[in-house]
Formats: sequence, structure tokens, C-alpha cells
Amino acid sequence: MDESRPLSPPVCSGTLDTPRSVPRGSRAAWLFLVLGYFFCCAFPMSKRPLLAMLFLIVLYALSYAFLLRGCVRLALVQKLVLLSAALALLPPLLWADTGNAFLCILYALTAYCYLLYASTGNCLEAGLSAFVGTDLLRALVVFPFSSFGRLFPSLAAHGKKGVGKLLLKILLGLLLAVLPTAAALSLLSYDSGFRSIVDELFRFSSEDLFIQLARLLFTLPVAMYFFGLYASSVLCSAERDEAADRARGRAERRHFVPLVTAAAAVVPLLLVYIIFFVSQWAYYTSAFTGLLPAHLSYAEYAREGFFQLCAVSCINFFAVICLTRYVRREGEGVRRALCVILSVFTLVLIATAVSKLLLYIHRYGLTPDRLYAAWFMLLLTILFVIVLLSQFFPRLKALPLCLAFTVTLYLLLALSGPNRLIARYNVERFLSGQTQEIDIYLLSSLGDDAIPEMLRLESSWEESDEPRDGLMRKALHSALERRAGWETDFWRKTLSTRRADRMLAEAGYIGTDSNSL
Repeated sequence: MDESRPLSPPVCSGTLDTPRSVPRGSRAAWLFLVLGYFFCCAFPMSKRPLLAMLFLIVLYALSYAFLLRGCVRLALVQKLVLLSAALALLPPLLWADTGNAFLCILYALTAYCYLLYASTGNCLEAGLSAFVGTDLLRALVVFPFSSFGRLFPSLAAHGKKGVGKLLLKILLGLLLAVLPTAAALSLLSYDSGFRSIVDELFRFSSEDLFIQLARLLFTLPVAMYFFGLYASSVLCSAERDEAADRARGRAERRHFVPLVTAAAAVVPLLLVYIIFFVSQWAYYTSAFTGLLPAHLSYAEYAREGFFQLCAVSCINFFAVICLTRYVRREGEGVRRALCVILSVFTLVLIATAVSKLLLYIHRYGLTPDRLYAAWFMLLLTILFVIVLLSQFFPRLKALPLCLAFTVTLYLLLALSGPNRLIARYNVERFLSGQTQEIDIYLLSSLGDDAIPEMLRLESSWEESDEPRDGLMRKALHSALERRAGWETDFWRKTLSTRRADRMLAEAGYIGTDSNSL
């Protein structure tokens, strides 16, 4: 990529304003190299949420304020994606749940790749596109790796004084010097005087040295990926129309399964469901009335068949997708009828599974597994409703709507603080007398998000003389003391962690001796 020639911005009607000069390839390459090292410093991002959020904000800001220099106008769909990415930055800062933090950060990175690809005019269709799956594949895989090797010639591109090539030579020399220098330092450290000087100058432990080497090693592929996406997005938009035509051709060629074959495959499945509903209707619908079948406990009834019903619902969703994407266009009415019947049967199965799950939760309380299972059932219900509506309204674009609802539903879950909700629900049930026991181990496993509820539970036992309460209080006190002994790194602290520290200090667990009940 020639340093003397700026990258030309893509011209796309309704996407770009008056074209301006996009920064030269060499500057962008060096910027992504620095960002690649920043990415490696923040990794694993779910355990360093503050550093991860700083990296993502810098990545988004530099890409649109410096790399594209304000020449891109985001369409409505892309603005919504950008808004969802901004919302995804909040849960890792608010809550101490590293699992949700990982998924939110992963989504924000995915949204960045899509936005860089889409905002430079590369989407196959404008608006809510039916080719959103193809667009995501191009943004995440095709574009980055098609220009994966462009980083190095761009780093070495000539400026007025060949600064880029000089810096690249220096960088390569420093990389070549890493291993022999580390080996020499290790070997010469036998001398105590030299070792004290090295320790004073660098203050590196062997673990720190290994971490720095790993960061330097992974910086290049990360930078190559992001710069490859940038270079392809800016340079290759002229191929958009051809790519859209090829995608439409592939979509048409996918409809190769004869309708008779599809019907023969689906009808036996429907017959199995009919027999199942007729024979087991009273058993499975007893959850709606709250009456258990004879000789079954709540746990046995709720668990029996729940995961099988979930699996069958997933199989049906896969079957509906196959009917929609791969069956020939002939006999469209029959194909839609099969999709409708499958969807209705699946919604009944989901309702049955949800009723069993809610019965179990009401009896034994919430756990992460039960909460996420309920969320998944709700998501499946929405997806099947969308599929059902698409059979009556053919112009309804089911795939982008399914993706949009999946992202929205997950962001709502992550923003609400799942662990906080679980702790609050279980403590409320116990304090209201709905249950006589509470799982202290479960509460402590929920992390800092559960600390406020754990302290509220402890304060409710201050005047209790029940032996059972005393045992649970002792377990709760031990769990709070263990948490009070933790020291959290600055970059790992979230709002939930800071709130937990403050409340533990107010309760006397931090900063004072609190060894007695």
C-alpha cells in the first residue's frame, strides 16, 4: 500500500457524505499495531473490565475520529448496532459477573468489526438486510483475512523521509532482540551484583517477562486482523454489487430439496408429537395447575423431561430453518403449513417446559442455571413467534429480526445483573417465610453482586435465637470474612466491587477486627 497515495473512501449512496481523504495506510497500520498491543495488555478482558472498556472506547473513537475522519454517515441499522455496542460496555463496569462481561465485550468487538465494514459501504443490502448473516461472515472472516498480510507493506510505506520503513526496521530489530536479551539476562544473573542492578532497573519477575513476551507475540496477528478489516473495507467496496449478486445466486441455489422429500421428513416428526401430546397431556400440563402427579416430588417432576423438551424445541427450530432455506419454492403453501404446524407444536412444548421450570423455581429458588434456562426459553418463544409470523407475512425478514431480538434480550439480562437478581430473589423468599432454608454457598458463589443481599440477610439474624439460624449465620459470616480478605486489582474493580467494599467496611468486615459473632 503506497504511503504517497491515500486510501480512497468507498462511494456508497446513502452511506457516505462528500468523500474526504482517509488517512494514509502507513499511519493506520502503525495505529492498529499500537492498538493490537493495547488489546493484548487488556486480555483477558473479562477479568480486567476497566482496561477492556478503555480499549474499546479508544478503538471506536480512533477509528471514526481519526481513521475515517468523519466521512462516514451511519444508517439507522448501524446506529442501532452502535447503540447496542455502547450498552454492552455497561455490564462489565456495573457487575462482577465475568461470564456476562466476556460475552458483552465479545459482542462489542463483533459490533466494531461489523460497523467498520458496514459504515464504509460494504453491506450487500441497505437497511434491515436479509443477507445480514453473509455480511457478518464477510466482516468477521472474509475481509480481515483477505488483507491479512497488508500490515507489513503499509508499515514500511514511504513517507517524505522514509520514516515508516525506518520504524519498521527498528521494530523488527527489537523483536529479534527479545529472546537473546532475555536469555543473556537470565544467564548473567548468576552474579549477585549484576542481578541487583537488573532488578533495580527493570523490576521484572520471570512471570512478568513471560507475560510481556506473550503480548509482543500476539500483537502482530491482532494488528494484522484489524488492519486487514480496515484495508478491505476501504478498498474493496466497489465489489459490493457483484458480491450481492453472488449472495442472491447462492440463496436461490440453496433451495434444492424437493417438497415431497421435506414433507416425508417432517410428517413422521409431527405424528410423534401428536401421539406424545395425546398420551402425556395430563402429566405435563399438571404444572399449569400446580398439582403434582402421584409419587413424584417437586424436584423429580420439574427435572424429568425438562432438558428433553428443550432439546426437542431446538431440533424443531433447526427443522424450520431447513424448511425455509433449503426446500424448493414449488408448493409454497404446503411448506408454510409445515412450518406453522411445527412452530405451534414447539410453542406448546416450550410452554410446558417453562411451567415445569417456574414450578421448580417457586419451590427451590433461583440459581444461575435456572435463570439462564428461563431466559433461553423466553428467547426460543420469541424466535418461534417471529418464524410463525414470517409464514403469514413473507416480506418479514426473519433472520435480522431474530438477531436483533437475541441481542436485545441478552443486553437486558446482562444490564439487570443476573447474580444480583438471583441473590435478591432467594433472600426475599427466605425473609418472607416462603422457605425455611437458604443456600449460603450459592450466595457466596455469586460474587460481589450478592454482597448487599448477604449483608441484609445477616442483619435480619441479629436478634434470632434459632439454632438453625445460628448455623446459617455462622456460614454466612465466614463467607463474608473470606470476601473481605480479597484484594482486587484496580483494573478488575467494577461498580459492584466498590459497593461491596464500602458495605463490608461499614459492616466492620474491612478495616476492623471482626472475628466474633
